[in-house]
Amino acid sequence: MAKNIEKYLNAEKVDISEWKKIASAALKDQNLEDLNKEIDKGLSIKPLYTSEDEEEDYSYSLRRGLKPNVNNYMPWYICTTIDHNNDSKILNGRILGELERGSNSIEISFFEINTLDKILNNVDLSIAPVFIRNINYSKENLSNYIDFLKSNKNKNVLGGFEIDPFASDLWLDEFSANKEINEKINFEELKILQEEVNADFKNINLINFDGSLWNDLGANTSEEIELLALSFMKMYENNKNKNEDEFLINITLSANTDFFTSISKIRASRIIFNNIFKHYDLNCSLNITSRSSSNILFKEDPWVNQLRITTAALASAIGGSNKIICNNITHKLGQAPDFIKRLTRNTHIILQEESRISRVQDPSGGSFYIEKLTNDIAQNAWKNIKIKENNGGIIPLIESKDFVESLKNSRNEFKNKILEKKLIKVGENSYKDPDSNPINVKPFESNDI
Repeated sequence: MAKNIEKYLNAEKVDISEWKKIASAALKDQNLEDLNKEIDKGLSIKPLYTSEDEEEDYSYSLRRGLKPNVNNYMPWYICTTIDHNNDSKILNGRILGELERGSNSIEISFFEINTLDKILNNVDLSIAPVFIRNINYSKENLSNYIDFLKSNKNKNVLGGFEIDPFASDLWLDEFSANKEINEKINFEELKILQEEVNADFKNINLINFDGSLWNDLGANTSEEIELLALSFMKMYENNKNKNEDEFLINITLSANTDFFTSISKIRASRIIFNNIFKHYDLNCSLNITSRSSSNILFKEDPWVNQLRITTAALASAIGGSNKIICNNITHKLGQAPDFIKRLTRNTHIILQEESRISRVQDPSGGSFYIEKLTNDIAQNAWKNIKIKENNGGIIPLIESKDFVESLKNSRNEFKNKILEKKLIKVGENSYKDPDSNPINVKPFESNDI
């Protein structure tokens, strides 16, 4: 036995030319170079990696997100999005129903002024975080949320009002049907307000750097991380709280059906942000939310969307997200019926309770393919961050017509690939189900975005 192990550990190098002959013979109408694939600008993968591709020791990298204590029973928050209803009692019933059936975190999109006490009636906010994600929020909405917090005697409440001060207006300009964009506070005011809130409520965040908005706008894998990093750097470049109590930084990343890339993107984001924390001498911890990308959901044959959502959720779990949001399969159609809500919720529950992913701290660690891809994404993003920061950072970038146009071109290119069937989407442009099985949905309330 010992001799066999020794032989394995000291095996001679394989002659790669033999593999190339066998692979080339099996490809028929293709050659080996055709198997090299560009997955994004500046990022590519290939079918075989050798010792020549080794660049560093990946063993102790911050990319792995290792923690001394891991909750095996709740490794991430199951965050359910609640379809809005103008009736506070109905909205409250929907929230309580989700929490009773397995969700442990809630996201709502809108609330009327002075209704939060009714909407969140009987919700223990110290156990179940509630997040408000109204991209077209108003100053009045935000002020009312803070007043609600101040009226709450429990200082251990969880959740937040998720505002991306840099991506939201650009997103609204491109996608909002309601062209009346509410007046918002600027990023400097938001930072001051965040510090004031944290003086009483340390677990409440008003700032969330949201990569899923950038993904909707057309940002690719590397760009998504770059834009989040540049946004954070602008927000905290003159931070006065250096080396004081640790504070939490919330980011959201989009997850799609490119399974290994989604895993690697989460891991690469940890490298980037830890480098930035060190550069600015900030005592921060990174909280990562994964949201299934809107680009993987289609109106045609929505049942196939469940496969896409499950793939994205699994990648998010393996990557080590702190909170995962799975959009319902009817996200592009309207409000989810109860059985669709259950289907979405059970996707989380099966991953948490039956797959045992949480029993391993870094399930993808040691896979050279993922380690290499993680490293490539991080290096590509870091190179571009330095270039963009030298050109002024996030503000001149988002004000640039060329940048906005590049995002739009990226979106159009994605749509054209689907139309031309260069990108196969089952149920949408290929392998359509001949037996139509539509899902009856109600339209979203007018305040939903």
